[in-house]
Amino acid sequence: MKVQAFTCLLMVVIATALNGAVVDAKKPKVIEFYLHEQFVSEPGYPATDLLAASATGNTSTYAFGNLGISEQVVRESASNTSTIIGRAPGTFQPNKEERTFALYKLITLQTQEWNGTLLVFCDWLGLADSNEWTVVGGTGTFRMMRGYAINTKAAGGAGTNSITFKWEVYLY
Repeated sequence: MKVQAFTCLLMVVIATALNGAVVDAKKPKVIEFYLHEQFVSEPGYPATDLLAASATGNTSTYAFGNLGISEQVVRESASNTSTIIGRAPGTFQPNKEERTFALYKLITLQTQEWNGTLLVFCDWLGLADSNEWTVVGGTGTFRMMRGYAINTKAAGGAGTNSITFKWEVYLY
């Protein structure tokens, strides 16, 4: 009876230890940065988004069939004078029914800790304060990583020439 109790206790201890190790192994690596988007060119700050093609001639941002391209600057903070740590080129296409976009970006970061690219995409709701992105892989220090990203408005927005998004990227 004592051997059975000891064996049972030992199995519980081992299971708990292994479970803790598995949980720690899946703890995400978190990266935080700011994406600066400029709608209208200003001295020293060129526009970062533009409509590349319009199937119908309707140049509204939300016109179905349009294709846009972008390349935002990635910085360490929300300040437009903070250190540039990368770039984020991408494409966007409006969805027909909703005021959303299919967005794809290749975020390139060059810091001491992170050096490489992340491929991300989402169904972007333009009027939302935040959006969730899928991270499907990368190169360099991001090779074979998967995860998700949340971006939230940090500055600017409707009625301004620019907008800044805080990005929090969770990688596994």
